[in-house]
Amino acid sequence: MTILACNNSSVIKNQSLTSSTPFGVCYAKVSPDQVRNYKMVIIEPDFYSKGEIQALKQNGTKVIAYITLGEVDKNRWYYPKLEQIGFLGTNESWGSSYLNLKEQEVISIILDRVLPEIILKGVDGIFLDTVDAVAPYTERKDLEPNMVALIKEIRARHPEITIIQNAGLFLLDETHTDVDAVLIEDIASGYDFVKKSYYIKDLAQFNERKDLVISTANEYNIPVFILDFSITKPGISEIKSRLDTLGVPYFISDINLTQLPDRPSTVANKVRVK
Repeated sequence: MTILACNNSSVIKNQSLTSSTPFGVCYAKVSPDQVRNYKMVIIEPDFYSKGEIQALKQNGTKVIAYITLGEVDKNRWYYPKLEQIGFLGTNESWGSSYLNLKEQEVISIILDRVLPEIILKGVDGIFLDTVDAVAPYTERKDLEPNMVALIKEIRARHPEITIIQNAGLFLLDETHTDVDAVLIEDIASGYDFVKKSYYIKDLAQFNERKDLVISTANEYNIPVFILDFSITKPGISEIKSRLDTLGVPYFISDINLTQLPDRPSTVANKVRVK
């Protein structure tokens, strides 16, 4: 079986997850009618009760809940508890605070309080965001073993759920057996946080990112999902024309991920698993 239309004959694990397309990502609250045409959606769980999660799933849509591991926003209910422990700086692009994963109390809040509350709502899985807060190019690179340990502990405690890792490809040597898929952003496009503008990557940049998608899928035998960004019809059309050559699940949205069109075909693709 292959999901990459690039002379790739590798067998990718988790065929059922790869076939969960079209997929979408939306952090604004959505209705059952909005998600009914998507096979999988990644949502912000704080906006939903258990009953509302079940309503989203009523037509067979797989619901994956967002959870942040390396940073925390001020609007999270548990932010004050983490603030008392202390942060390691601020992500200027998003205004979120970096977590000190060496503090056992921080780990306990995530594992024993935040995660169980999400799981109890009946979601099918979790989407691990901000794991790249400990990337090798950051001042927090010494926390990489702590992030790996956290992800492994999440898998150990919840072997039944789907786990999708967002970015943090430098962790995959250690985490690829603990996650079911990885999502990679900015393949054909990007967003300039200084200029607050969207842009399409030039062909060389796109080819480099495309090769990263292919090599990641092949090296780790893992499904890859793509998230790209544009808010204009010409931009979305250009991104789709490029990504359609890959045969990899993708979704295109605004940078704040507030849109989930009723017609997935306008911003997403459907991958056929053979």
